[in-house]
Amino acid sequence: MISLLIYFLVGIIASLLGSMAGLGGGFLAIPSLYYLGVQLQYVVGTSKFMVFVNSVVSTYRYSRKMKFPVKLYVSVVAPMILTAYLGAYLVVVLPSKILVLVIGVILLAGSIRMIISTRSSSSTRDTKPMNNRMYVLGVFSGSVAGIVAGISGLGGGIVNVPVFIYLLGLDPHLAVSLSMACILPSALSSVVRHVIDNVVDWNIAVPLSIGAIIGGWIGPRIALGLKKETLRRIIGLIIAIATTRIIVEAIIGLTS
Repeated sequence: MISLLIYFLVGIIASLLGSMAGLGGGFLAIPSLYYLGVQLQYVVGTSKFMVFVNSVVSTYRYSRKMKFPVKLYVSVVAPMILTAYLGAYLVVVLPSKILVLVIGVILLAGSIRMIISTRSSSSTRDTKPMNNRMYVLGVFSGSVAGIVAGISGLGGGIVNVPVFIYLLGLDPHLAVSLSMACILPSALSSVVRHVIDNVVDWNIAVPLSIGAIIGGWIGPRIALGLKKETLRRIIGLIIAIATTRIIVEAIIGLTS
């Protein structure tokens, strides 16, 4: 019972923070499961099931308050799904630890900028003046996000959210909600593969996902209630924590 309660709490916290920042929650669930002694072959698959549940719940919650730009969504998701396979391939043919380290440093620098930037929220735009340049940037964001997800194991949201905010100029609330919607199809695809491979531990996935329902329901409500600049800094802090973890792991891997 104690173990079930712990997994339940991990699901709540990871999904709450993940849905607030548009990252899904795997950045926290995966290391937590490692440290709790879950067998390595079940960690990713079990965590991904939780991320899928979180993305379904939080996307529904955000969609009730915000209208998604459908064309931009498609321009991000389509290449993201394709390039995730390229990222997985690069891990095999290139020195993955060095790649992860470089990616982590770049993302950490971006997250620090989000935390300390004094940029006015008035510079963000709504979804109406979409143009071809934004769709091109959407394709770019999705392509890079897929590669990063495949190489580092982090969700594509860790790339998409900063791109949505700084390159596309989206409101932080819209950036987070759009990112969670982009995570949903790729998470579903991964879950199907993990279920077929029988690498989902349902004794852990069920309490995690029950927690994800709660976290995915509460997180969007908290995020939508925050001021734009406050939310942007919180997103930066969460991304900084996630990327610091992969940087440390990459350095340990290179020096061991």
